[in-house]
Amino acid sequence: MKCTVRLAITALALWSVAAVGQVYESKDKSGAPVFSDEPAKGAKQVDLPPPNVVAPQDRPASSPLPAGKPAFSYARLTIFAPTEQTTIHSNSGAFDVQLSVDPDLRKGDAFVLTLDGNTLSNRYTSANIALTAQDYAAAAANTHEHSLSATVVDANGKVMIKANPVSFYVSRTTVRERRHRR
Repeated sequence: MKCTVRLAITALALWSVAAVGQVYESKDKSGAPVFSDEPAKGAKQVDLPPPNVVAPQDRPASSPLPAGKPAFSYARLTIFAPTEQTTIHSNSGAFDVQLSVDPDLRKGDAFVLTLDGNTLSNRYTSANIALTAQDYAAAAANTHEHSLSATVVDANGKVMIKANPVSFYVSRTTVRERRHRR
């Protein structure tokens, strides 16, 4: 690994110095090669090939939007349920999500939800979403506190708008066995 890092640094140094001028190689006390743009005692001149430079390409002109027709965008996306720092009581992990988007969701666009950093595989076209126990099991972290975020994506998967994430808690009822004293 040290050799690979040393070679990478050496290559970078040679490349950057090659663009400026001459390169010299010498050895340090341990015998490792040292490259510099100034000759040291016992240094040898290194012949480098010319740098590989690619000329910038002209970008194709983008077609302007028709006059009076601005690009579509959503003004607002909000997660209404669950609300920030609330507790959901669900033994299975299933719960409802309620979103609000302005303007209304366009045909072809969809909501995508992310639970605890894991994006759910479904795309939703309704702002009222019933997450299933399977959704929860597939995405939720093994903690009491969870984070939910929502985005609107177009038909190509491009993110159109993101909602502020909410943090909430899931409480599951547990039954403890009573131990009988003898």
